[in-house]
Amino acid sequence: MRLADLGPVPLSIIASLVLTVVLLTIRIFVMQRMQTKRQRENRQETERLKSLVAAYRSLAGSFSPATGEHRSQIEEALGDIVLFGSIHQVELAARYALAATRGEVVDYQPLISDLRTDLRTQLGLEPIPRSLELPASGPSRTTRSTRPEGGGAGQPAQAVVVVAEEEV
Repeated sequence: MRLADLGPVPLSIIASLVLTVVLLTIRIFVMQRMQTKRQRENRQETERLKSLVAAYRSLAGSFSPATGEHRSQIEEALGDIVLFGSIHQVELAARYALAATRGEVVDYQPLISDLRTDLRTQLGLEPIPRSLELPASGPSRTTRSTRPEGGGAGQPAQAVVVVAEEEV
């Protein structure tokens, strides 16, 4: 018995089945590739968020002044921001890292604020209302030394150099 002897109806059914199987196979292959790509992108975004949250916690996780022993933690946080942050965050982190290498005390508040806003957006949280006043946090809080400056012995002197953020 030959295939041509079956007639036109069974041949069209067989052809439809073969075409359906081929198209279904192609669809499964494409969907699997898309799912793999989506999973990779989700893992990358999760890693980015974890790193930025850790950097935010390192910079803003305390409301008391940082000490010299926190320098490596601050440098690591700035490095993570340079790697995973937005362009604006990378620019701020690079500027602050350069200022720190020159021995200047840096005001990290613009970077902390930008990170907070970005992370809240990425996590789908409401923005913090402007009417809510948050205390300064992170390593840039006013530091005081017990060295006398310009007179009164034992009076604390403020030693803060602010690296101003340029308006975009």
